[in-house]
Amino acid sequence: MHRIFLFIAGLVCCLVSPAQPRTAQLEHILIETDKPVLNPVLHPQETARLSVRGIFSDGTTRLLPGREVVYSVKNKLASGREAVLELAGNRAIPREGGMATVTAIARVSGQTQVAALDILVRPYYRDYHQTLVLKLFLGMEGEPVERLAKDPLFQKKHDVLCTFEEALEVIRKTDNLTLGIPKIVYLVGWQKGGHDHQYPSWDTVNPKLKREQDSTALESLRWLIRAARVYHTTVSLHINMVDAYRSSPLWDEYVKKDVLAKDLNGQLLTRDIQIRDDSMYIVSYTREWMEGLAQQRIDRLIAMVPELKEGHTIHVDAFIDKSEKDQTLSPWHALPQNGGIDIYREAETQHKIFKYWRARGFDVTGEGLFWAHPPGEGFYGLQPMSWWYPSDIAYQMATPENLSARGGTDRHGDGDFRFGNSMHGEEIYNQDKINLPGFLGTFCRNTLPWYYLSRLSRLALVGDTLFYSGAVQAATEHGHRIIRKGNFILRDDDDLFVPALWKKKEIVAYSQQGYGSRYWLLPADWSGVHRVDISRITLNGTELITQGRQIRNGRLELSLQKQEAISIVPAELQFPYSLKGE
Repeated sequence: MHRIFLFIAGLVCCLVSPAQPRTAQLEHILIETDKPVLNPVLHPQETARLSVRGIFSDGTTRLLPGREVVYSVKNKLASGREAVLELAGNRAIPREGGMATVTAIARVSGQTQVAALDILVRPYYRDYHQTLVLKLFLGMEGEPVERLAKDPLFQKKHDVLCTFEEALEVIRKTDNLTLGIPKIVYLVGWQKGGHDHQYPSWDTVNPKLKREQDSTALESLRWLIRAARVYHTTVSLHINMVDAYRSSPLWDEYVKKDVLAKDLNGQLLTRDIQIRDDSMYIVSYTREWMEGLAQQRIDRLIAMVPELKEGHTIHVDAFIDKSEKDQTLSPWHALPQNGGIDIYREAETQHKIFKYWRARGFDVTGEGLFWAHPPGEGFYGLQPMSWWYPSDIAYQMATPENLSARGGTDRHGDGDFRFGNSMHGEEIYNQDKINLPGFLGTFCRNTLPWYYLSRLSRLALVGDTLFYSGAVQAATEHGHRIIRKGNFILRDDDDLFVPALWKKKEIVAYSQQGYGSRYWLLPADWSGVHRVDISRITLNGTELITQGRQIRNGRLELSLQKQEAISIVPAELQFPYSLKGE
């Protein structure tokens, strides 16, 4: 009887007890972070918090507790051997500029999954991927050597091409043509003698450039920097840290302290000269740094022009580690008995120079990358913008624009439209600083789409098509160069219809060849706009063409003349449109 009772009791338990659920399998994991980009310059205490989300076979997801996750980190893009990130539990702490890959290993119920995430550290004061960077050549005294005699620059009076007062007018017109986009203009040849004269000294401003009403050229330079701000422009200086001339007031000191490069016989080295009877010598960064001279001339310049610090940027031209003929700047100093200062030592000193400028409030932009440097030296996290940028597609896919921004990639054209280019402008200013011929078209074909694309992440290059975040892609379609976001077309060859994202709500349309009666689909965030005002973009500002043009089915009909650019804004915005404060 007792056995029967136990049997029945067991049967009842089986009937009323639910079956034990099968444990869902961990299929994969994702690393998440609250800050994929860190800027220790602007936010010194900022860290990134990491978490790992598990995705299970039953479709559920959950954040995994820390005890189930192990993190590690490794540099992905960096200059030097220092770590870009340091981990403290689930916190990523920025240490050096560059990109690091965080890897997470999760163990749940005997299952292991791995995931990785890139975190960017950009220790910069300015957003160069959202800034138009230009140079303005002011002057260069002396007669060129034969190989440069036919350069267009020297076909006219070149000791003064543009005074400080004239420079402000150039900047004003540039601001009108670019609708107030944030700009940096580096002045070339601002020092006594003009371009490249007096180096290594930066201590005297070119007196030929001063305004009549000012007592000194320095006063005029400082005035220009302040006055340009109203035109959304930071004015700074183009300098050089590798050249030296006998005419420099610092020449005797640099020779005495053994700072200048020498050949294997101990004789001073010269580089190719530009101006007749004015040989160009070479500074060893390491010897100059060891003597404290680099630090002194940087500090003197900042003290001389205190307005520069408010702009937080400087351009160091020809920041090279080797000459054309030698494998380092100074073969004599590279000998072990003379210091062993080879190309790698010079690059290490350059890192110190970048950081010295940064500690004093400056980003350092440069002329190029991977040029006359040690193999693989891209100044990651040190140089935020390059005047000439590598055209290598693999490099461009691997390197975010907000870590390393570009000026130009193509000396003869507009470059690869899929990546976009910014523009230089310097040659246009040299040609005609009054009318700026071709500037507007170059800006619209290059800088305008580049500015839009530079906000996005490059996800993949599949065949001819470059896929961006935000469902944007760039590819050649039926023989046309197309940039699109779904059905919204931003570029069709050299016809452009691109949101000016630095403005409140505005689109710029441009055509290189012109067209009649073309319909453009407006972007999704313009869905509530039913009428628009259209203005022509000119040197002297925008000129109203049409008010209240109707939008039909989300499309705008336009006709453009050859090389015409127009501004399109919702009709609800009051005309004329102030550029200030936008």
